[in-house]
Amino acid sequence: MSTPLKLSIAVTTCNGERYLHEQLESFLAQTRLPDEVVISDDASTDPTHDILKDFAKKAPFEVKLLHNETRLGYTQNFSRALEQTTGDLVFLSDQDDVWFPEKLETIAALAENESEQKPEKQTETLCWMNDAIFTDAQLQPLGFTKLDQIRKGGYKPEFYVMGCVAVLRRPLLDLALPSPKGVKAHDN
Repeated sequence: MSTPLKLSIAVTTCNGERYLHEQLESFLAQTRLPDEVVISDDASTDPTHDILKDFAKKAPFEVKLLHNETRLGYTQNFSRALEQTTGDLVFLSDQDDVWFPEKLETIAALAENESEQKPEKQTETLCWMNDAIFTDAQLQPLGFTKLDQIRKGGYKPEFYVMGCVAVLRRPLLDLALPSPKGVKAHDN
């Protein structure tokens, strides 16, 4: 068996005090912990930065905190976080996401199994998307998922892209970064 892939999580925040506790706790509850979490804060004016510093102190993995003195905006803030990751697999997370405990373990196992099964010259999957369950503010499911919406709209699921559920291999990031100025969203 090959060496386990290094796992990074890239997170962006901006005045995220309301959501961060649940999100950060879901990172700590993973059945396979990340090797690093890179968080880029876009000049928050609420207690977000203090919450992040407290998290970094208690996390059993490396936490890199980046603080923008002036607002970069959503796209460039994500680009900054992604550029600072070092993992073989990079998971994206918006500040209001809460993850199931097996998210990292499940995707990492898929990627590691694929790497072991592929002939040397065959291309590996560069990007995975998982589904997202929509909830209310108390994390109660609303009864539909992102893929439900895609299918209901008559679209094929293989064209589904949503940044907060994306997992990227390092070679794709090396091609895509930095995000060009003028791009409306990092997941475009």
